[in-house]
Amino acid sequence: MLRRLAALRRPLRVQHARLPLPSTVTMRLLPTLLLLLALPARALTLEPLPLTEAPDEQAYNYQEQGELRVWARSQTGFKASRIWLQRRVEGRWQAPEPWVHGDPRWRDSDPFLSSDGRQLLFISDRPEAGTAPLRHLDLFESRVQEDGRWSPPRRLPDTLQSAGYELGPERHGGTLWFGSYRAQGQAGGPGKLALFRAPADGSAAPQALPAPLNDGGANGDPTLSPDGRYLLWWSARSGDGDLYLAERLGEDRWGAPLRLPEPVNSAQGFEFTPWISADGEWLHFASTRPVEGQPAGLARVYRVRWPELLRELGPAAQAASQAELNQANSDFWRALSHGAQQASDTATLRRLLHPQAQVWGALARERGTVAVQLSGADFLQAMSRPEPRPLQECELARELRRYGATAQVYSRVRSDREAGSPPYTGVNSLQWQLGPQGWQLLSLQFALDLPGEPLPAAGECLGPGTP
Repeated sequence: MLRRLAALRRPLRVQHARLPLPSTVTMRLLPTLLLLLALPARALTLEPLPLTEAPDEQAYNYQEQGELRVWARSQTGFKASRIWLQRRVEGRWQAPEPWVHGDPRWRDSDPFLSSDGRQLLFISDRPEAGTAPLRHLDLFESRVQEDGRWSPPRRLPDTLQSAGYELGPERHGGTLWFGSYRAQGQAGGPGKLALFRAPADGSAAPQALPAPLNDGGANGDPTLSPDGRYLLWWSARSGDGDLYLAERLGEDRWGAPLRLPEPVNSAQGFEFTPWISADGEWLHFASTRPVEGQPAGLARVYRVRWPELLRELGPAAQAASQAELNQANSDFWRALSHGAQQASDTATLRRLLHPQAQVWGALARERGTVAVQLSGADFLQAMSRPEPRPLQECELARELRRYGATAQVYSRVRSDREAGSPPYTGVNSLQWQLGPQGWQLLSLQFALDLPGEPLPAAGECLGPGTP
């Protein structure tokens, strides 16, 4: 690799990334992360939210955005469901009120507030003007108008609807997530309550989320964590309705579902409608677990601290992305290796390099060193040139520091040539970022061993995906 980099003579223009490099972010947050990891584990504590339900009503689908709260109320079996709102004025929450467009003739449920509190998504069996009443629940929206009032409900485009029930809609970015009972074969539907996603503007038909997310008899109420790294939903795969979590690995790739631990899930209730607060502090959900002095089978809203729940899950919460990070690091060094009269595996390198990737380091020269700094595109160009001699990049040791979707890897690598040619050893700092394309390399900094301070060069190469 260094031989080809040394051939670059012309000045190279650096295209700086828009965000701080992961190394900067990681080093700033690492002390806090290490402190959190060192703290003794605390038992998860549930807090019930008093939403002033009537004794014969249940509450679910609770959310809070700024000065506005919203949730649904209904009787047993989700009959007579209504949407309720609560406003905070001068720091104090006012008495809850039914939504202004509620109508006792129709069911309105599963409300979702946009992050700015100006769009309300929900489901309803209300008819549109001039049409017959619906026999199922469809997706609707209402928006805050210039006068501060909610607009009349509007049914979302037909491309998003089906002849079955639509449930639990949420919008994150330009994507709508929801559950649906649509028939087998319709938009990929598995013929049961399943998880779907679609462009929020209805420009394309919904697609069912892949297995294993939709395994089991029913899956519903999908929600994303504020950083988009986790999908949470309820599933009947274990026999009862429990909350599950899956780590997002890319645009449409997910880790294995994890059942959330007790006391979030309970043996005597149905847990559903999860939602994480925008500040990432609380996971809210509804549960029908027994409550002393209240009728059986009615749901109440609870919350638990989201960071403590992740700590309780431990390494399992990000095991899938951790395995892919180690694999990506191994793939990078294997892709640089090549046989005689061959180039590096630029297809793999192109997949692994972020579009704004940067490479820099120092090349030895007589009585000094020359700094090298180039873009990912220039790096790929250099690696695409066939070399007369073979090369094996042998990763001998790896140290990893990670914070969420950013990671810094310190690799010691021995570069082996053909027999009779002495190898050389270097240290490398790689900054990775987990995004829609999976783990991608944002930056690589390399340095060779110094005269009089040789790096350890003995040892076997790390195997693929070595942790």
